[in-house]
Amino acid sequence: MSKEEANNIVYTCSEHSMDMYFQVKQFEKRPEAKDYVYVRFADGDQVESMWVKILQGTQQRGHGKLDNIPVKLVDRQLGDTINYKTDKEGVTWENKN
Repeated sequence: MSKEEANNIVYTCSEHSMDMYFQVKQFEKRPEAKDYVYVRFADGDQVESMWVKILQGTQQRGHGKLDNIPVKLVDRQLGDTINYKTDKEGVTWENKN
């Protein structure tokens, strides 16, 4: 698959972006999602949220493999290994450090 399926993509305006992020992030609490974390990626003014399969760590901090095909962030690919960390507001961000 070279493109994410259309029914697996949600677009939002910047005003409602965080509301949608937290709605989708609720799926982390399901037993079948215990090995996944919903991560936000920022590149300039582009922001995209995608699922990451945890390889080491927890849903709050660790590293894993990208489990979505990026739509807006062209420098990421399905299967890329990334580090992530959850901030005090509960948002999990790619951790480039």
